[in-house]
Amino acid sequence: MPAAPVYTPCILAMDTSTGPSSVAVWKAGHVAAYMENSKPTMQSATLMPMVEDVMAKAGVSYQQLSAVAATIGPGSFTGIRVALAAARAICLAAGIPAMGYTSLQVLAFAARRQEAVTLAVLNAGKGEHYYQYYKNNPWEEAGEASLGVLSKAMDELPAASAVFAGNAVIDDTRFISANIPFPHADALAELAANFPQLAQPVLHPFYIRAPDAKLPQPKTNP
Repeated sequence: MPAAPVYTPCILAMDTSTGPSSVAVWKAGHVAAYMENSKPTMQSATLMPMVEDVMAKAGVSYQQLSAVAATIGPGSFTGIRVALAAARAICLAAGIPAMGYTSLQVLAFAARRQEAVTLAVLNAGKGEHYYQYYKNNPWEEAGEASLGVLSKAMDELPAASAVFAGNAVIDDTRFISANIPFPHADALAELAANFPQLAQPVLHPFYIRAPDAKLPQPKTNP
């Protein structure tokens, strides 16, 4: 009796959470195509052409996709929504599931082989950073995703040393830079293929910090 075919996911992954944009396709157990745009502008205008180019290079049609993965944040309030809107539209049109991962997860996953502990950290402005620790071998969370000053994140180091990934500037010999300044869609695609159980099935933005803009309050009669 012939063996049952092994399921191999075909995943379109995209990230626009921190300014730069990147798109990748995971196919046949590896990243089949990848493209990035390091410029933090025109994300909404350039993302879908990048998707079309990457899928063409990978030889994949929308009908062949098994899922679409996108970063849900934290990061740029506007940037996060660009990839989420595109991912939602593709999932709806193709009738396939969505897979949401945080930008901190993607950063930590990309740097996971370099040290026993990884700190994923992104500049949040206003003197604060988004951050989260991960253990490696096996790769798993070592703390919650948080917002705070950089010194607080460094004080929470759960080991003697760590590698850090992200756009923070850390001048401390306990921390070694992984030279991964922003999330990349190729790491996101590999993460989605290997840890589907960690995905958020609904693509809601994950801001951590509440938006500065406030909805106008209804006027009350005197």
